[in-house]
Amino acid sequence: MLKRSLIVAAALVITGCAGIPEYKFSKAGASEADFHRDKTQCDDEAFSAGNVARLKYIEARNACLVKKGWSQVAPK
Repeated sequence: MLKRSLIVAAALVITGCAGIPEYKFSKAGASEADFHRDKTQCDDEAFSAGNVARLKYIEARNACLVKKGWSQVAPK
């Protein structure tokens, strides 16, 4: 798991961060721990699908979170 996280982090740094908004998520009745659990699962799923370009990775992760009942809140 740590190795995969390091690979994901390296891929994100290599592909760059500029111009891609980071969305916040909310889910009625969910805790921060619930979000982190679901986000970790979605990070793994997005990476497993071969999404190493940052935009594709974020799109896949966010779609996974929405499937788990989270709502995107646009950044300000």
